[in-house]
Amino acid sequence: MIRLLHGTNRLSIDERLRAIRSEFDPEGLNTTRIESAAGHLGELRSAALAPGFFGETRLVLAIDALGESRPAGKRASKSTGAGETLELLKVVPESTVLVLVEQLLTPAQLRPIKAALPKLEIETLDVPRGYDLRDWVIARSAAYGAQMKPNVAMALLDALFPGTWRAASNRDDVPPNLYRLDSEIAKLATAALPEGEITTETVSSLVPGADERNIWGLTNAIAAGDAAGAVREIERALDHGTAPDALIGQLAGQFEAFAALAFDSGTTEGRLRQSQRHARSFPAARVRRGLAALREVEVAAKHGDGDLADLLTGVVAGLALDHG
Repeated sequence: MIRLLHGTNRLSIDERLRAIRSEFDPEGLNTTRIESAAGHLGELRSAALAPGFFGETRLVLAIDALGESRPAGKRASKSTGAGETLELLKVVPESTVLVLVEQLLTPAQLRPIKAALPKLEIETLDVPRGYDLRDWVIARSAAYGAQMKPNVAMALLDALFPGTWRAASNRDDVPPNLYRLDSEIAKLATAALPEGEITTETVSSLVPGADERNIWGLTNAIAAGDAAGAVREIERALDHGTAPDALIGQLAGQFEAFAALAFDSGTTEGRLRQSQRHARSFPAARVRRGLAALREVEVAAKHGDGDLADLLTGVVAGLALDHG
């Protein structure tokens, strides 16, 4: 069996992978995960063709097997570069469950894949927008045991993603980070106890707007391309007891405010008042790359792929040096 998971919704894809592992290999004895699998076809072949221990199902998770992964927002090429991989997939035995995980594939990219693998199960998981995202927030709150009214959900989305949650941008789109959104909802649900209702007051007190955050020294350094100065600001904040995840959230919120300006998306004047003086240093392409980098470091931290303070320092230096 071969499944393809693709789309922009990294959170839902990761949750689907956990559900698949729980279904086919709950003990983890017969699972192999291969990152950048397009460059490791020999390893992928060995894993896919090997029998499972004790006659159990072999589970193989192949990340980016159909071509090189693309930065978020970059337009997909017409070719997947997947010919060699597709030939390998044709000989995967029924005893193996192979799950392909890709970024969003276009219909033109999917056609040759479907033609080569007619029994392929395809699941598209994209980040919802607009009212669909609002409803997702309400449902996620309920999963954490809390209630949230539609107007409160929209207030939360306006605070976190003022430039990107209502609709996709026509230029350099970066969807809202559902990992970050999920963390905020979990925090709000805990704060809402014992009543269990998340209110606008709860959102206002725990998810302040970017213009209320004291990160302008860091923003100034990034805008000026001063990587060393940006790292010093990070070190100063950490030394004063600011948690790395709080800094990531603050910086992501600031870039969301830039997105509202760079992508010509509306939001309140107060939300953008301080951001406007930096906007010329952050055109749409730079904002898109910055949001993508911040999203990746948050996901890496969730997966335990490194120390968050070290990841934060690296990404901030990269943001400062990015003038392209």
